[in-house]
Amino acid sequence: MQSECEPCRMPRCGWGAVLAMLLLSATPAAAQDLLNDTISFADFQLNLRPYVTLPSSNDSIVNMTTRSGDSSLFVTTEEGDIFTVPTGAGGTASATKWFDVAAAVQSATGRSVFGNSSQRGLQSVAFHPDFDNEGAAGYGKLYTTYLESRPGNTSAHHYLGDSTYGNTGADGVLAEWTYDHDSGGVSSQSHRELFRVQMPVFDHPIKQAAFNPYAQPGDDDYGLLYLTHGDSNTKHSPNDDPQHLGNALGKMIRINPLQDGGSPYSIPGSNPFADSSDPDVLQEVYAYGFRNPHTFSFDRDASGAVHVLVGDIGRNNMEEVNLVLPGHNYGWTEREGTFVHDQAPDNSGGEGYFTGVSPLPANEATLGYSYPVAQYDHDAPVGDRSSGNSIASGFVIQNAAEPRLNNLFLFTDFSSKTNGSAARDGELFFSDFDEMLSAVTDLSPDDPSRDEPGELTQATVGKLRLALDHDNNPGTPAQVYDGFIDLLNSSRSDVRIGRGPQGEVYFSSKRNGVIYLATDTLPLAGDFNRDGQVDAADYTVWRDTLGDAGYLLAADADLNGVVDQADYAVWRENYGAPSNASAGPSAAPEPAAALLALAAVAASCPMTRWGRRPRC
Repeated sequence: MQSECEPCRMPRCGWGAVLAMLLLSATPAAAQDLLNDTISFADFQLNLRPYVTLPSSNDSIVNMTTRSGDSSLFVTTEEGDIFTVPTGAGGTASATKWFDVAAAVQSATGRSVFGNSSQRGLQSVAFHPDFDNEGAAGYGKLYTTYLESRPGNTSAHHYLGDSTYGNTGADGVLAEWTYDHDSGGVSSQSHRELFRVQMPVFDHPIKQAAFNPYAQPGDDDYGLLYLTHGDSNTKHSPNDDPQHLGNALGKMIRINPLQDGGSPYSIPGSNPFADSSDPDVLQEVYAYGFRNPHTFSFDRDASGAVHVLVGDIGRNNMEEVNLVLPGHNYGWTEREGTFVHDQAPDNSGGEGYFTGVSPLPANEATLGYSYPVAQYDHDAPVGDRSSGNSIASGFVIQNAAEPRLNNLFLFTDFSSKTNGSAARDGELFFSDFDEMLSAVTDLSPDDPSRDEPGELTQATVGKLRLALDHDNNPGTPAQVYDGFIDLLNSSRSDVRIGRGPQGEVYFSSKRNGVIYLATDTLPLAGDFNRDGQVDAADYTVWRDTLGDAGYLLAADADLNGVVDQADYAVWRENYGAPSNASAGPSAAPEPAAALLALAAVAASCPMTRWGRRPRC
């Protein structure tokens, strides 16, 4: 039963209005605004500075990550290399090639990493949480996802699922490598292939692999590898592979990647389909119904619970951020955002690529789909072949020196600006994490409060302007841009988002090979309660968490994974320090142009900062 909108909820979607918009969009040239929304800029900006530039021959950056026990940023390029970048540099840093994956694959297998651009080549690297724990099974282990030339004898390899091969010449591969802590390198002879995935079409292939960095030894999630795979299909995915549980296409996979006797890996007993005896169901599947789940993150809420957020690239209508829950179906190819995806016929041969979307039916609660916690539409003309929108999701900011950034989930759009589209490529979006977690994204016929489509809610989406310290000189004015397209002076942004060892945020672009540091996402040393000042209240946080171990702990100032006496020393040394975050867009100062005491700012906006609605 649909209830009246509470003040703290997003406005209910008017399905009659949506239908009217769809009818008005019947003419191919007419743009449609499916959500009837306006995404507004916040009253403050995000401050950036160029941090490192990769070599021009090896600068197609697709992933940035960290590993426990190391303060470096590990940067993955489609050309097949992993670079390390030191964090904490006051000026610009230098990138050092750490592991040539492409050369190692060639040496170990005689086959090449396939391609080096446009979703090909190396895609990601993930370090086992026991990477530095000598004697543990995961000691020195790292995992890479990439596309590799298809072997002549496929019977000698483990193919995950029953997806078909479309003569693409390559497979998606998950491989393990072992780092030698004594020699300080990765040997190509340590290569171990875990599985391969057949691709019907050379699009939306294997994507990101990552471990839950918050999981501790003894936790069910410790040492389990998450991996996303796109639908590997034409734009409308006529095979409906994401809805079939017998393949890896359009899925999130979860496994224990360590060798298990004669098996290349094992399946966690807590996987949602682990107990299935159906040969058409992969026990490795964690969630399904995705189109192109390009990027995902692990983010912890105020209670300590960890959530998985994935950015799923839509077809021609909607871009989604989904809260991933085990066993849930996120709808593609039947749903796109909170709409019915009007699928083209399977034998269309590519015709009718865009046939539009429709409102959800009245019986939607009986169909079992899950919906986004945040979404934005393309505002694309009906019949447009490509509207040029592709989401790249980021992370929840949790320890920034700029208090207004904390608890915001950042995401952007990285595809190409095209005629008639909303030109959202390169814009930097955000949503409030609490709003995302409280969004109504599942319907139930047995719950009157959420048994109709109009009772679905999503978090508000806002935008941030970018203030670039282009010359790394705090004495010159920052250059302010509405998004990365303008900042890069390019028709395409190709932006990705990474998180550093202190929780700080980095942005990269394949257009120029530059990694930018968001300076006001860096924590203020000793400011353990993240209020913009180092004072007695921060001592209380340190005292109450002394001895805690884990990832991105508020009072772990020296990043050793434990709150200890060394962190107290950092607090004492910085006692009385104010934040150096930017005051706002009107003066447009660079972050280090002046040291600002933020007590007044904190007093004026803690309950009403942009992007968070008052609670009921």
